[in-house]
Amino acid sequence: MKAKPNKIIVHGGAGFWKSDIRNALIGVRHAASSGSMVLMEGGSALDAVETAVSAMEDDPIFNAGRGSSLTFTGEVEMDAAIMDGKNLSAGAVALVSKIKNPVRLARLVMEKTDHVLVAGRTAERLAKAYSLPTTNPITSKRRQMLLKLKRDPLGSPWVRKNSILLRNHPEIIKHDTVGAVAMDAAGNFAAAASTGGTTMKLPGRIGDTPQIGSGVYSDNLCGAATVTGWGEVAIKLTLSKAVCMAMEGGVSASRAAEVAVKTASKRLGGDAGVIAIDRQGQLAAVHNTPYLPWSFWATGMGPPRTASQGKIVAPLR
Repeated sequence: MKAKPNKIIVHGGAGFWKSDIRNALIGVRHAASSGSMVLMEGGSALDAVETAVSAMEDDPIFNAGRGSSLTFTGEVEMDAAIMDGKNLSAGAVALVSKIKNPVRLARLVMEKTDHVLVAGRTAERLAKAYSLPTTNPITSKRRQMLLKLKRDPLGSPWVRKNSILLRNHPEIIKHDTVGAVAMDAAGNFAAAASTGGTTMKLPGRIGDTPQIGSGVYSDNLCGAATVTGWGEVAIKLTLSKAVCMAMEGGVSASRAAEVAVKTASKRLGGDAGVIAIDRQGQLAAVHNTPYLPWSFWATGMGPPRTASQGKIVAPLR
């Protein structure tokens, strides 16, 4: 069988970014480059997305791993997931607080347990059993952001409607889930994502990232996709699976992602971004937020290419 071109696309989160966009672009380029090196050396799509997402977890500019957002009580609760399109194997973790690279723990869940999603203490114990590195992911920048929001009456009670809170404080979601999708030379697909969640979230809240079909999905019959934005929107619409189902039906990655983002806007008024790759190897990055830092690489093209925006669909604030 003729080898297919290796391809990878990564994103740093749909949101507002503003002054941080330059550093975000540096970060996604590094992540795509890290994943591309895995593919060039004969590694699998699964290895590539794990490596790319780990690179973003190590970069404090992103809301994942080292740069994770803080809960209302000033703690970190991280989620991550990974999925192999070859056999639909998947692993995910939620509510972990000390793991340096939650995406690597998600892969352990996939490969070393009979489960898909493991949360909290048990996930931490699994990481310890396999000697995964730990860290303190709380940065001074994230703590300052939390204190600023708590000083503002509009930012204090999480029970207020998200639309009011985010209109007054768009910086809350300027950094969001990070993710990657890839296709390797054997034609296998994979997807991975990681997040620190939403600033000021209630402790115990789990978003879309570790929920297979919502935050990530990968299947060799259709391709792979991962989602960023308001987690609750992605959960209600199972956005990643919706994108993949459309691609399985013959819709291009670009069109499938566009429909998913428009659905998030029209049905639930939510911010969303999607990156995807279809069976033909076509890539897509679509969002309804001002920015989506992303980067992609394919066999024969040289260094990864990077952009602060993909295809933008309404609404933009």
